[in-house]
Amino acid sequence: FLTPNPPVYRVSTVLFDSTEHLETLKAKSQEQSQVGGNANISLYGTSGTPTHAELCTEILKSEGGFGVVLSPSGLAALTIALLAVVKSGDHVLVADHVYSPFRHLVEQFLPRMNVGFDFYDPSIADRISDLIRPNTRCVWIESPGSLTFEVQDIPAISTAVHKANPKIAVVADNTYGSPGLLRPLDLGADISVVALSKYWGGHSDILAGATVANEQW
Repeated sequence: FLTPNPPVYRVSTVLFDSTEHLETLKAKSQEQSQVGGNANISLYGTSGTPTHAELCTEILKSEGGFGVVLSPSGLAALTIALLAVVKSGDHVLVADHVYSPFRHLVEQFLPRMNVGFDFYDPSIADRISDLIRPNTRCVWIESPGSLTFEVQDIPAISTAVHKANPKIAVVADNTYGSPGLLRPLDLGADISVVALSKYWGGHSDILAGATVANEQW
């Protein structure tokens, strides 16, 4: 029985044939997480359903990523990406035209984590290297930028950043570009974040986000 769209599973508890069956699926899920992609294995509602797995597969194909994490909003996806790459004592460079709720997160939350930050001119291109500090661990891109829609030179920024320090994560908010027009990972970024609420949803009736990473991250 085939349908144009996968069925929607509304579930919290997943049933298994036996304890042995559960343990086998747990092992397969852990193995899959180490090789990338997203396993079509549901252990509990919060770990995903076949519906989520279908969405993850499509996002990975569209963004060209290695792994993806879904979240309940675009801002949640941005937060996941940021907190995945920084820790206390680190420094972050953020494009000055970013989504205002994310800017608020940077200004209000990062100081409480003892993480420093600076906002930079989105048109800086490869001159971003002049702003990198020894403790810089993330360079945040948004292209096009929120409201003002500056288009950043992702290849130039990514190349300059990784030349200065390969361990710095280049994170791109790809909400306005969307993988239909822009694939940041193909241009050198390490992580691409999208608010699925926008073009992916298309009708202003959902809230969701996705954080997509390359194999390194």
